[in-house]
Amino acid sequence: MLKSPCMKRLIMLTLIVLSINSASAKVINVDLDEMITIGLEQNQDIKIKRLELEAAEKDIKIANRLQNPQLQSNVVIGNVALGNCSQAGLAFPVEVLKRGIRKKVAAEAYNIKEIELRQYEHNFKLQIMQAYFDVLYAKSVYKIQKDRLKLFEQLVQITTDRPIDSAYYEIDNLKADIQYASQKIEVNRAKSELLSKQFELNKLLNIGNDTFMYDTAESTLLSDWHFLNIKLPDYDFIEKVALKFSYVVRISDYNIKKSEYNLKLVERNRVPDVNIAGGYAWQAHSNSPVNYGGGFVGFGMDIPILYNYTPDIQKAELFLDKNKANKKVYEYQLKYALKTDYNIFKYSAENMEYSNQILEDSKKIVKLSTDNYIKGKNSYSDLVINENAHQDILANYLTAMKRHFYSYLELMQDIGHDILIEDELL
Repeated sequence: MLKSPCMKRLIMLTLIVLSINSASAKVINVDLDEMITIGLEQNQDIKIKRLELEAAEKDIKIANRLQNPQLQSNVVIGNVALGNCSQAGLAFPVEVLKRGIRKKVAAEAYNIKEIELRQYEHNFKLQIMQAYFDVLYAKSVYKIQKDRLKLFEQLVQITTDRPIDSAYYEIDNLKADIQYASQKIEVNRAKSELLSKQFELNKLLNIGNDTFMYDTAESTLLSDWHFLNIKLPDYDFIEKVALKFSYVVRISDYNIKKSEYNLKLVERNRVPDVNIAGGYAWQAHSNSPVNYGGGFVGFGMDIPILYNYTPDIQKAELFLDKNKANKKVYEYQLKYALKTDYNIFKYSAENMEYSNQILEDSKKIVKLSTDNYIKGKNSYSDLVINENAHQDILANYLTAMKRHFYSYLELMQDIGHDILIEDELL
């Protein structure tokens, strides 16, 4: 309940602002599948990730580059040219056994970036699914509060129409008026929460266009929302899928491969690079014959004596061992996380069945109680007690639905792959 007029005014101001903002944008209703498609195609953050992947692809070509030749010259002038020649030519640095393996390191880095993008898209799908559900959840609460407002409006009419000389006429009428006014506040709160969730969904989509807003195709969760009819395979299949297709597992595999190639690259630093040079040599002294010239060749190489790259190799080995250990740790923890998620999902599905039955029985009780009050067979207090109990059951029903859907999303999160989101596997 609101505790001060200031809080009431604050909520009303919030509703006005939200209504103005929403009125300025065109509302487009789409189902969950289309919402996911729109998000994957137009989300600005994903576009940035894809640009980063393109940059990683360029790194492969960069890693495969050849060294540019060097233009070298040595021109002697004066008497020194009598016994010495001037030279002009090119020197070619040659990497020995490094370029190919460096390209493989870059290729594995690209593979990691690509899987990270797929993982980001997968997590983004789950975020859209949760945000979409949250909007439907808020719509359901809003509908329940509006339906309850209609009930109290009906009760105001019933208590007003009763004979004035009947027992508790004035008290029942005042109670109905108070509850009707209080319920209007609850309706406004539910509307405010709904608008908030709708804005959160569009903020998550982040399509870079605020001239329209996306909204759910369904009106509430109280009808048969097909995404809640989730059927998963048995646990063994889920674990097998997770250990084979999980994005994190695949990233771990690529990290191991990258570390292996990087170790080879560091080891090959011990193989000396060479420089091959060649060009034209001549003597430019006035006493020399005009054709007194010829060619020259040169050769040079690095000798890894003072530093033989042992620390680099040891560091690369440590990173390789670390990545192998990381994969084992993740697989070990993944199995327990999957078992936890699977059991939560299984029991939440059972609770949904119980909640459905309880809700149907509660609807019957409210109807019977309302009819009996109209006929004078039970008191107004009994009717309100039954209605409040029904509201609690509705709230518990939505909570059970939320727990069930969230448990599915959590399972998909830990599986780390969207293979089970496909309709043919549900």
